[in-house]
Amino acid sequence: MEKVSEIFIIKSENSNILTDNIEEPVHEIEAEALLKSKEIYNNSILFFEKSAGLDIEIIRKIVFVNPGLVIILFYRDQIDNRSLSEFFKEGIADCTMIDDKEYIQQLIDRYGSGSDESSVNLYNNLINKFVNIGIISNSLKMAEIFSAVEKVSRSSSSILISGESGTGKELIAKSIHHFSKRNGQNFVAVNTGAIPENLLEDELFGHVKGAFTSAFKDRKGKFEYANGGTIFLDEISNMPPALQMKLLRILQEREFERIGDNTKIKVDVRVIAATNKSLEEMVKAGEFREDLFFRLNVIPINLPPLRERRSDIPLLANYFVKKYCNINGFDPKTISMSAMRILKEFSWPGNIRHLENIIERMVVLNPDAHILSPKHIPEEVVTGENEGGAVDSDISLIPDEGIALNDILRNIERKYIMQ
Repeated sequence: MEKVSEIFIIKSENSNILTDNIEEPVHEIEAEALLKSKEIYNNSILFFEKSAGLDIEIIRKIVFVNPGLVIILFYRDQIDNRSLSEFFKEGIADCTMIDDKEYIQQLIDRYGSGSDESSVNLYNNLINKFVNIGIISNSLKMAEIFSAVEKVSRSSSSILISGESGTGKELIAKSIHHFSKRNGQNFVAVNTGAIPENLLEDELFGHVKGAFTSAFKDRKGKFEYANGGTIFLDEISNMPPALQMKLLRILQEREFERIGDNTKIKVDVRVIAATNKSLEEMVKAGEFREDLFFRLNVIPINLPPLRERRSDIPLLANYFVKKYCNINGFDPKTISMSAMRILKEFSWPGNIRHLENIIERMVVLNPDAHILSPKHIPEEVVTGENEGGAVDSDISLIPDEGIALNDILRNIERKYIMQ
């Protein structure tokens, strides 16, 4: 496909949501014009709002007449999977409920800037592979990481995953293991920051009977359990210097000794480490071994914080709503557009884990609510800091059905008269 030539929109009456969020020149058009025009709209993109009244039959006709037209569905409210499936069967390329300039530009770039049909299919297939193993994203940044994960999973090289807490480092580590030739063997996760220093060595390497007072029998460590598979060392920055040396030896020699034993144990283990700190800065400060850093950092993967992939917030939020409705046996719930806007504006310092906790709280504390609106969002999110400053709580709490402005003004006037 050549670079996109034109962008068309079919919008609902009195709606400017698409024109406000597309920065490039657009042409408003009616469905009938697309069907009757003798012009062939190849290399063009059509955004249409579901509320504009286009049904499956009309989409089928548009696709038939203009097979080179990329069609993207925009919807304001939740849409059931059956309806979405029907639209995709008839040939739409994508769908979104996100009124976000950055994300809509991503769609334009994805489908119109020199991408051929096969590359678009590869992108969608890649996204779906990770959705199937529980990693939800539709952002270009994460697509690049997914592509890297697929490539590095074919090797046995050490990997260092960096990123803020809650960005999904362990999920990415699991996905590397899942797509690798080691996926039939154990994936062993160790949070090195959560285990006391005097117990961590035993946890990793095990011991033999009599090695210390309470060692009544031999015990395998995590490295033995991971033999043939993958070991994931989270919060590697907290590993004590003495254990850093032992880990370096495993990476170099592929062998270690249990506590209290001189027998060398050979292991074939892929090591994936993760950190929420800068190991490079720790090396400069003398807090982390430089040689170990280079051994771990053979393949670096840096995960972006959630505030840098805001287009994923609606996807994740809806996924967590469904998850916790199912867990608690609640009827299905949806998130209103105004509530979703607040969730998107929040900076999420705890990233995906933070978002999940907030959504769980909203679901559990409001079992009878079918629509989760701004009033159901915890105050710290509504008034919290974000890239544009604090959300104006008076504005953000306006209900989706709107307000009776004249009544409010009359009440204000009455209040001041009485004063």
